[in-house]
Amino acid sequence: MSKVKAPLFEKLLSHYQSNPVSFHVPGHKTGQGFPSFGKKVFQDLLKIDMTEISGLDDLHQPNGVILEAEKKAASLFKADQTFFLVNGSTAGNLAMILATCQPGDKIIVQRNVHKSVIHGMILARAVPVYIDSEMIPSLGIPGSISLHTLKEVLKNHSDAKAIFLMNPNYYGIGIDLTEIINLAHLYQIPVLVDEAHGAHFGFHPDFPKSAIQMGADVVVQSTHKMLSAMTMGSMLHVKGTLIEIDRLKFFLSMVQSSSPSYPIMASLDLARQGIEEHGETLWKEILQGLDWFLEQTHSFQSIRLHHRIASYYYQDPLKLIIHGIIGNISGFVIQELLEEKGIYPELSDLFNTLLITSYGTTIDDLKRLLIVLKEIEQQLPLLSKKSNEKDFTKTFTDYPKNKFNESKVSLEQILYGRSTTVPLEQAAGKIAAEMVIPYPPGIPVVQLGEEMTQEMINYLIALKNQGAKFQGVLDHQLKNIKVLEGK
Repeated sequence: MSKVKAPLFEKLLSHYQSNPVSFHVPGHKTGQGFPSFGKKVFQDLLKIDMTEISGLDDLHQPNGVILEAEKKAASLFKADQTFFLVNGSTAGNLAMILATCQPGDKIIVQRNVHKSVIHGMILARAVPVYIDSEMIPSLGIPGSISLHTLKEVLKNHSDAKAIFLMNPNYYGIGIDLTEIINLAHLYQIPVLVDEAHGAHFGFHPDFPKSAIQMGADVVVQSTHKMLSAMTMGSMLHVKGTLIEIDRLKFFLSMVQSSSPSYPIMASLDLARQGIEEHGETLWKEILQGLDWFLEQTHSFQSIRLHHRIASYYYQDPLKLIIHGIIGNISGFVIQELLEEKGIYPELSDLFNTLLITSYGTTIDDLKRLLIVLKEIEQQLPLLSKKSNEKDFTKTFTDYPKNKFNESKVSLEQILYGRSTTVPLEQAAGKIAAEMVIPYPPGIPVVQLGEEMTQEMINYLIALKNQGAKFQGVLDHQLKNIKVLEGK
């Protein structure tokens, strides 16, 4: 047994091993009543699928093994306090906005944030002040904000109650936030960071510093994305005195399930335990493997694998971005070719296909990927000649949109105002009454209250034609879009 303790997991294990008789929920009774068809797959997990009985603590009022596990996580992640999340980083985003903003309060928000941030502002009835993200021309995607841009925004909005940033983005690209955070703190404004894709940051010399290490006040991390927790397992880290902890606890309790998953919480405990026990050696094999893998791709002519961006940015070495050099072959096409060979990427856009690795990725996985990419490398020139698509790199040089088309319509007016649907092709000049969100990654191309432009419409049509899936819209085929009446 490991010398590094996992208090919550160990308590669940010892409880099951004590041969208890369950007269409490859940109804499967440690698997005894689980359907036989799936029982063999689920049986070990069902043994620790418990509820808040004596000795197992309570996520919403922890004072035992859950609190002990959270304290161990706080120590490892350099936070003053850490909260386990069983509803994903979405719950963390909602709670930290609700904890810092009251109705009518301003919140400075990076334009390319996750949809849950918009939902948080709606619930808080906060007033968003969107801040433009700089584009990464080599990839055709928005990156991070600049210190200069924030300085300009703060001249007119120094009364903002919070600044919300996403760092890194879905592609693992971000910046050092230290100067931005220091500037915000001069105004006594807390910095909230969605670091969903950076739970591993700070644990290896090849990784960037974490947002907590940079001085952020509240940071949410999807422990399930880049570490080993189960899906929906995340952590919320707090540091400093600019956040009212009691308010944060209240809203966390409000947005999280009253029946939290013990397997998910135990997996968070074990994810922390694994890092604490093994440290940076966890990533030694995969990082060495990636160095080898990238060397093998240097001669590719049809695709480029990005692993270093311009000096202003950093890129997570665990993220592989396949960028098609042939301009009329989209990332969606490359994803389809990969999936035909049993390789499943995280997401695609018009220009790129994203592959995510972790310490769970093996060298054999990389070898199999390399074989398939070599085949695709040979296929793409022929596919390009057959394709009727225009060169995306020439058609959409300024997209995805990184600037918010300002609207005088509040989020509240949009939610409770009268709306109608119009064909997407006829929406130019209209005010969007719904978000249009390619998913993944879950970053709205069209925000609530944003004035639709022909450029936006062309981009959405291109995404749709390439097979993108959308959330946030009533018409999932995106033939129509909901807009405000009379606007």
